[in-house]
Amino acid sequence: MDSHGLITIGSIWVLCAVIAGIVASEKGRRFWVWFPFGLLVGPVALYLVLKAYEVIPPELAQICPGCKRAVRKTARTCPRCGHVLIHEPDPAMKAGRQAAAAVFLLRRAAQKSTAIVKAEQAKRARKT
Repeated sequence: MDSHGLITIGSIWVLCAVIAGIVASEKGRRFWVWFPFGLLVGPVALYLVLKAYEVIPPELAQICPGCKRAVRKTARTCPRCGHVLIHEPDPAMKAGRQAAAAVFLLRRAAQKSTAIVKAEQAKRARKT
């Protein structure tokens, strides 16, 4: 293999190490642990860090009832086992609730406006 090929492979190897360190730091892991590891094993480190799960601080974590591991409180499903953590309401049920709330608010507004009109009429009747 010529020197140009070795330089290309070496550059790709170092690039994999740098990307592995950056991805690791984005997932809450240490850049300076994953970068040297990436220099040793190259693309394997990149694969492992991409496969690794995010480190979640305890104040932002909840326990998944399926696999008993920490997941973010905002997660809808567990990334490991797929257990549904936040149940979405049925779209028809959600639409029904919104319609009921709208009817309730309209009735309440109508009652208030009727009460205001009656109060104005009573006020006029007292003046005359």
